[in-house]
Amino acid sequence: MSWINAGWWLCYAFAAVALQAFMPGLDFLLPGFILALQERNAPQVLAVGALFVLLQEGMGSMAFGGTLLWYALAAIVFYVGCGLLQGTGFLFVTLFGALLSCAHYVIFALLSTLQDIPWNPSLLLDECLFQTLFTPWVWWMAAGLRRMVMHEDRNRQR
Repeated sequence: MSWINAGWWLCYAFAAVALQAFMPGLDFLLPGFILALQERNAPQVLAVGALFVLLQEGMGSMAFGGTLLWYALAAIVFYVGCGLLQGTGFLFVTLFGALLSCAHYVIFALLSTLQDIPWNPSLLLDECLFQTLFTPWVWWMAAGLRRMVMHEDRNRQR
């Protein structure tokens, strides 16, 4: 991974954490993880995934494991979904985001119940619906910015 690439991921993580501070309950790191999965660079996926899971688990109020389960499920569903559809389009990311939001609802409800954390089903449903709606748009913007940054890096290397 080049320094420009690592710097881009760190800047993305910083921006996502800042956005999550303004909109708690939403995962702004997930669209970046989808972007890393789409690039199919295993060391990058592992590094970005580990960074994002540690950030999410550190910012959350639940016991360790919910985010790890959600991101592992995201990776599995992504690779299975790529066998059925082309895994780079806006429609794929929209369907992927909807499926992951449903999984988030189930995981959060289950872990909240197991940890005796009170939760509001309608509020969680609203968060999951909003996650479904904004994931493809955040992914689209991040993918565009990433293409610009990495294109500039490739031009400098020539």
